[in-house]
Amino acid sequence: MPHEYSSSEEDVAFSRLIGKRRSIRGYLAATLYILAGTLLTTPLRGVLDLSNVALLYVLAVVLNGVRYGRGVAIFAAVFGSLVFAYVFVPPHFSLAITEIQYLLSAVIMLVVALLVGHVTANLRSHSEVVEAQAAQNKALYEFARQLTATRSSEAVLETSLRFLERNFAARHAHLIGPEQVHSAANALADAALIQASRERRQLLTRPTAVAANVVALLPLLTAESGHGVICFEVAASQLETQSQREFLETVGSLIAVALERTHYAEVAQEVELRHAAATLRNTILSSLSHDMRTPLTALVGTADTLMLAPMLPPEKQHALLSGLREQAQSIFQFVNNLLDMARLQSGGVELNLAWQPIEEVVGVTLQQIKSIAEARQIGLSIDPDLPPVLIDAVLIERALWNLLENAIKYSPADSPVELAIRRLGDELDIAVGDRGEGLPTENVEALFGLFQRGHAESSVPGAGLGLAIVKNIAEAHHGRLTANRRKGGGSCFHLRLPLGQAPCLALEDEA
Repeated sequence: MPHEYSSSEEDVAFSRLIGKRRSIRGYLAATLYILAGTLLTTPLRGVLDLSNVALLYVLAVVLNGVRYGRGVAIFAAVFGSLVFAYVFVPPHFSLAITEIQYLLSAVIMLVVALLVGHVTANLRSHSEVVEAQAAQNKALYEFARQLTATRSSEAVLETSLRFLERNFAARHAHLIGPEQVHSAANALADAALIQASRERRQLLTRPTAVAANVVALLPLLTAESGHGVICFEVAASQLETQSQREFLETVGSLIAVALERTHYAEVAQEVELRHAAATLRNTILSSLSHDMRTPLTALVGTADTLMLAPMLPPEKQHALLSGLREQAQSIFQFVNNLLDMARLQSGGVELNLAWQPIEEVVGVTLQQIKSIAEARQIGLSIDPDLPPVLIDAVLIERALWNLLENAIKYSPADSPVELAIRRLGDELDIAVGDRGEGLPTENVEALFGLFQRGHAESSVPGAGLGLAIVKNIAEAHHGRLTANRRKGGGSCFHLRLPLGQAPCLALEDEA
């Protein structure tokens, strides 16, 4: 038994009914126009020439043709000619025209009215088609522009359903995915209807219980694949012409292309994420193997030496034990960096903010850095009368320590390291400069990433975590970390912190 759906005779019949109702209104309006005009003109029958009266009827034909189309124009021409002949052509109030000239006038009026009505109706029809196509093209352009801005399949679907609701007054619109085509069934459509729409690769409709509505199934197909079917309920008048159906099918093609684009974009992003994860994993393993194996090997070697030669001179034992301590500190520092970075990345750090004089933070940091600075000269320059700054002192000490350690490690042993602190507008600028090899010419920001080093292969120990930690600490304080190349060689890192409005301690003390 054939299924009751299709694009369909019921829809066409209903569309014709809607058209007939509109035409009936046109016929009634044409009748009223002609009768009203006749009543107004009849008293002037003895004054007006027949040709002038005939032009008034032709005008009625033109007006009705422009408003209601060809059928009403033809009706107005025939009806107007009869009324003209009956009322104005002698003998009056009779269709029995006795003189050939009057008969010729009535016939010419009828022919002119028919021609003018036909031409006017054609112009109206073409004008409506052009306007409708312009409106559809504009709507398609806006829709394509909106789809271009979407970045996910969900956004494409949301934009598409909103477009259908706005332009077709669609209701209950939803997507039936490719995996649901064979089994999906709902209140609007059964599985067979959905599958038929996909197989025929065309828009299908079926009447609903509400006579003026239809269920529409719009397949979303591209040359390579299908992306399901959009099902919605819509007024039959929205799809009564072939142009409206083609417009909706074009909308379906745009949606399908957008879904395919986002699908491949999501696949590419997933591949990129996997590649980035693999790269990060390899970087971490490489860093661990380099920065952990070296000090551990030194620890094992030194411990073996002490075990095999317990009677070494005291100064030799002291040198070996100092080496053990340095290697242990190196491992300790490396593990601390990993833990700090993990806490900062996970957001597990709660700032212990307090208004602190920056001079105290600098003093504590310079004391801590002595163990690795040894004989390095650290030039210090602090602007006078700097206001206190709202910071977590321990974290800022950690950031400053990392910047100084970085400058010491990556610059010649006989070159100075410079620390300058000054106020720049509403920020505190902590600058650490060195005379090392300097920064790369491109993509300096990449140095602030995890496990990033200026030179991948370097004899200088380090895992590429120090600057990443400083950057995260700066951002936790709503500050920033920048870097630039120095004139004369070397690099300079700037830790910028917002100053804010410090409390007036003097007034509080007096109170």
